[in-house]
Amino acid sequence: MKRRIRRSAKKALLDIDDDAAFFAIVRAILDLEGNPRPRGYDRVEGRPEVYRIWVRRDWRVLYSIDSARGELVVEAVKRKGETTYRR
Repeated sequence: MKRRIRRSAKKALLDIDDDAAFFAIVRAILDLEGNPRPRGYDRVEGRPEVYRIWVRRDWRVLYSIDSARGELVVEAVKRKGETTYRR
């Protein structure tokens, strides 16, 4: 499965100051390639095509899976908060 990261998600990832969090998120994104539905993944309410995984305690990776194209798209990388799931 190919992996694609949206420009906004890439920018958010590169803006992370905490090195440990950055590397944990990168590892989680790379692991999604081999297993796009890991233990603990969940659908995002109101956006049925978007899934979420938790990384550490306060980071979320939002992604979608395009089975027809064999592609995993990282939609967003966000710190948990009230605005995490808004478009």
